[in-house]
Amino acid sequence: MSDEVRVNGNLHSWGSITVKIAEEAYYGFTAIKYGDSRERVKAYGMGRHHAPRGRSRGKYTVEPVTLTGPKGSVQQLRKALADQGDGVSYGDVEFQIVVQYIEPDDTPITVDIEDCVWIKNTSSEEEGADPLSEDIELDCMKIRRNGLVLFDESEGSP
Repeated sequence: MSDEVRVNGNLHSWGSITVKIAEEAYYGFTAIKYGDSRERVKAYGMGRHHAPRGRSRGKYTVEPVTLTGPKGSVQQLRKALADQGDGVSYGDVEFQIVVQYIEPDDTPITVDIEDCVWIKNTSSEEEGADPLSEDIELDCMKIRRNGLVLFDESEGSP
């Protein structure tokens, strides 16, 4: 099955995105970046052909998730996570992120970013008309796109 032939209509865009972090919707973030990969290595042997004989099953990794948002939104998230822990520390609290892309004329996409912890704060202020913002990095264990995964889940999820 290929993608649909489309004339006009709305494709997914920034206005299509909703983000829930630890089951709460957040609207102030201005950027989200995430990715995963499966590094697979070719295996070689002897022979004149010197072509690969096979490949490894691979190693699955998730890149750090980066969120950018105004200082107020970032602080609200910090506080919400700290409240789930000891009331002060937000760095040990594990949480889930759900990113949804919804347009009436297009296929809904739900991305579940699982088992996340906060690992980095970055802030840089400079004079200008833009509101002050922060970047945060999260370490996450796996990503599901509409329930589909890049890693081998044939024997269950890690």
